Amino acid sequence: MAVGTGEPEGTGATEPASSVALVGVSKSFGDVTAVDDLTLEVAAGEFMVLLGPSGCGKSTALRIVAGLEEPTSGTVRIGDRVVDEVEAKDRDVAMVFQNYALYPHLTVRRNIEFPLRSRGVPARDRSSMVAATARSLQLDDLLDRKPAQLSGGQRQRVALARALIRRPRVFLMDEPLSNLDARLRTEMRAELAELHSRLGVTVLYVTHDQVEAMTMGDRIAIMRGGVLQQVDTPQAVHDRPANAFVAAFVGSPPMNILPGRVGGEGGALSVEGGFIPLTPRAGRLLSDRGLREVTAGIRPEHLVVDQTGTLEATVSVAEFLGHELHLGCRLPGGRLVTVRVPGTGGSWRTGDTVRLAVVGDPHLFDPSDGARIDD
Repeated sequence: MAVGTGEPEGTGATEPASSVALVGVSKSFGDVTAVDDLTLEVAAGEFMVLLGPSGCGKSTALRIVAGLEEPTSGTVRIGDRVVDEVEAKDRDVAMVFQNYALYPHLTVRRNIEFPLRSRGVPARDRSSMVAATARSLQLDDLLDRKPAQLSGGQRQRVALARALIRRPRVFLMDEPLSNLDARLRTEMRAELAELHSRLGVTVLYVTHDQVEAMTMGDRIAIMRGGVLQQVDTPQAVHDRPANAFVAAFVGSPPMNILPGRVGGEGGALSVEGGFIPLTPRAGRLLSDRGLREVTAGIRPEHLVVDQTGTLEATVSVAEFLGHELHLGCRLPGGRLVTVRVPGTGGSWRTGDTVRLAVVGDPHLFDPSDGARIDD
């Protein structure tokens, strides 16, 4: 399903991509605040991903941009135009949902051209536009089929084609791959990324899947409880998470989070199962803030099984993934940490006692508010 655009395109030439800006946008449903003072700018031609768990407000924010929800406060701009009072059909955006919303009694051709028919685009122009759009999504051989004769991935491509043919300035996508199996999701991620690169369109994409966010987004905006947590490139979000929530949410497997206490002069951090040595720099960061309690974050690839390691744990599960092994290890107090071992990397059984070493400094977060402790 797609939200309407402005005037018919005639020749079907792609409109210039537009920027999108939400400024101080909030949305409440009774006593529940779904979006809280959200300010976010999406550059023209950018692929921006709104990422977060279910109920974090990301879909509500998308619907506000589309004009399907009215904000309680704040302003929305598309390009240089404030669209707060503009109806959804006049905002020049197209929206793709996780359910394909295709017309089952119409062929692929008729589904794709439906938005053009509804706005009176001449038949000759409709035919050329459908052919060009179908070609771009490898639907040429499927135009005479009906949705029931298509796979899930093909149906999603038809939904995308129906949005693309409108030539909007902004594409809004709400979990469009959620109904696909793992292999099709991987294929569609690649197709969406290639399509964006080829067309240079502006995309605001909502997902709870951090793999989708990391592989497709130019930038990622992470939300929690309606509040924006961090906006940055996928690598920056992974390498320098703004807080403990982002650290634990972004990454596959997710970051290990351990409460700790600053030790003696040696600069070690006491945690469940042992201690984590700290470099002078890390020790100085904690000393400058006068912190004795701290939250440590350790990526699974920064934990290694080593007889000289400073943490003791018991193997709970070993997940062999072919190219790597994930060890789920229980610390003495019951907390589970994940260790990523490249390749086969050895063999462990449930119940084996291992020692773990931390490679480099852990990420450090203030336990009072979860904020990153950094220079």
